[in-house]
Amino acid sequence: MPARPAALAGATMGTTWSARMALPAGVADAAARQAIQAALDEVVAQMSTWEADADISRYNRAAPGWQTLPAEFFHVLRHALMLAEDSGGAYDPTVGPLVNAWGFGPHQRAFEPPSPAAIQAARERCGWQRVPLDDDRRAAWQPGGVYLDLSSIAKGFGVDRAAMALDALGITDYLVEVGGELRARGKRPDGQPWRVAIEVPDASDDHALALPLENCSIATSGDYR
Repeated sequence: MPARPAALAGATMGTTWSARMALPAGVADAAARQAIQAALDEVVAQMSTWEADADISRYNRAAPGWQTLPAEFFHVLRHALMLAEDSGGAYDPTVGPLVNAWGFGPHQRAFEPPSPAAIQAARERCGWQRVPLDDDRRAAWQPGGVYLDLSSIAKGFGVDRAAMALDALGITDYLVEVGGELRARGKRPDGQPWRVAIEVPDASDDHALALPLENCSIATSGDYR
């Protein structure tokens, strides 16, 4: 029996996810949807600062000392710290206090620019060099007051985990997306590459271009909506 096209969707990380795929015989829509949602829910449970019980929230509240982390959290944090080092600190996963000071964190408020004193106080809590890792114990040092925010990288990791969940079901042709971050494998059911339309950032519905994707990933972003 040939694979059949399917389109699935759900909610995660304060946004939505969607997936289009060719489902092989014997794999139900519900099984694929459940696999994607479970993979994304696990990322949220480990790395969402919006969840008080998430592992990252427990780290952020912890007293000074070594904190043992779940494997996926540790993996993503390690990669984030490598990016911080490679970029000379232009990317910094400890920037959470500044994110919160500007009102973009879990404790949202009516927008009001923070005072210079509040900005300086937040800056003093940042610094990726303050979070060494212990590979043997799969632990991260919490010096006290460090507030990790992995929002910029966890969503892409979630896409990767969702793709792995589809791989595990034997699905070899899909396009999965979480809030504008996408990963494609194989081709569409009609044999054509998966295509992602990039919008013109204005009030129109025009598309600047359509990118063909096959066995690769792309991230899109904009602040015009």
